[in-house]
Amino acid sequence: MPVITRIVSVASFATPSTWQVETDRGAASLILKGEEDIRRLTPPALLIADSHGIHFLIRDRYALDQPSQRILDRFP
Repeated sequence: MPVITRIVSVASFATPSTWQVETDRGAASLILKGEEDIRRLTPPALLIADSHGIHFLIRDRYALDQPSQRILDRFP
């Protein structure tokens, strides 16, 4: 499972939206169908499922850089 290390950009804060992210395996693009595809795990971890069924893990949302945290804050 790829681990997101940075959120580079989000095309739109309305879903579906395309996210450009950096992972432990390199750059990736994912399509978030809805806010329900962001699942809260044991805090502060998140699991994000894209429209193709690929799951991305954020181990510690507070360890991400500030711009990435601000993007995540826009999604409940």
